[in-house]
Amino acid sequence: MFNHDDNTKHEISVAAYLFAEKRIPFDNLCWMLAERHLYLQNEFQKADEGSISQRATEIYYTSPSYDILCWLISEIDLTLKRANYGGHSKPYFIL
Repeated sequence: MFNHDDNTKHEISVAAYLFAEKRIPFDNLCWMLAERHLYLQNEFQKADEGSISQRATEIYYTSPSYDILCWLISEIDLTLKRANYGGHSKPYFIL
């Protein structure tokens, strides 16, 4: 999704590993990734539940591995933590 240097890729990998250790159910990970994709697609605006549900279903049926989902979520979260959000407030899902 993004072009990262080796240090950033390492940070994402560590974050993804720690995230995977939480053992979040697969369908919840699909929802989380859908939520983040739509947040970016909608230019830092929260998507409605129906759109998130539809995107989560699409992600679920592409059958990505658990580790890939964790990596993609971690990649977006790390990128957003470093972003200025285009003048918007910090996303509700970023801790």
